[in-house]
Amino acid sequence: MSVFTIIALPLSIKSLEQGKYALQLSWSTQTISDEVLTDPGMYVVGLGNMLVEFPSTLQSMYFVGDNRGIASADSDPEHPAIRRGPLKARSADGLEMVISLSLQWQLRANSIKALYEILGGGTVEESLYRDEFVRFARAAIVKSCAHFSADLFFSDRALITANMLKHMREAFNQTALGLDVSIPGLQLREVDVPNAYDEEIILTQEQIEEVNVAGAERDEQRTQQDTLLMVATNKVNRVIQESLANAERTRILNKATVEQLLSYQTKQAHANTLLLAQFWNSSNPFQRLFDAMELTAYRSHNGSKLLVNIA
Repeated sequence: MSVFTIIALPLSIKSLEQGKYALQLSWSTQTISDEVLTDPGMYVVGLGNMLVEFPSTLQSMYFVGDNRGIASADSDPEHPAIRRGPLKARSADGLEMVISLSLQWQLRANSIKALYEILGGGTVEESLYRDEFVRFARAAIVKSCAHFSADLFFSDRALITANMLKHMREAFNQTALGLDVSIPGLQLREVDVPNAYDEEIILTQEQIEEVNVAGAERDEQRTQQDTLLMVATNKVNRVIQESLANAERTRILNKATVEQLLSYQTKQAHANTLLLAQFWNSSNPFQRLFDAMELTAYRSHNGSKLLVNIA
């Protein structure tokens, strides 16, 4: 009995490494436990029983034609990065494209049991879920590509990448099946199109550049003309203001002159009226007026002068 215990005890203990989830599988009943083991350490699972492991760390999936940029993707030999060739898809306008991309995924502990019951788990050979994940990803990319015309894959990749990530998260979050996989990121690497379309894209880009140059030249000329117009407008406004000022000055001077003349003539007429009133009752008023003016002139005359002022 002691010999059996010595032999059986080590076989009943299994270790769980860092970065792994695990389910306990009973050898006799071929059933798994409800508990998901998430903490690394040693576990007593029983003789013949085993741990079905899943990666708990961030994993990568590549759809590329070569291994550029993914040399460090196989740091975990039991759960290496998923690599497949580029995807074929069609744009909204029917053009066939070859898409190269990569994405990151991570299993959540609450979905491990449902994932095992549907797609299995464990080693790479036994992990059928890896192939299913590839199928989910391909379907999401094909669905996303069908929403955009081919030209947008060259002019607005950010929009398309965001849409691909949205469809990818929907594909890997199927709560009805118990599937709950986090997709934190997706990178659209390359988009290959038929050569004829590629040549048209290059020609279109050249024409767009020509249009942009012509637009810049037009804006420059428009700015110059606007500047000239502004200078001319300011000059006309200055002339108008100067003319208005001159007109106002002339009006004020004329008004002052007229008012002064009217005042003088009014006072002169009033004085003449008073003067005439003194001689009006005389038999010959005008002769008497002239005599008085002559007498006044003699009184004020300067003997050094030849002329006499009788006004």
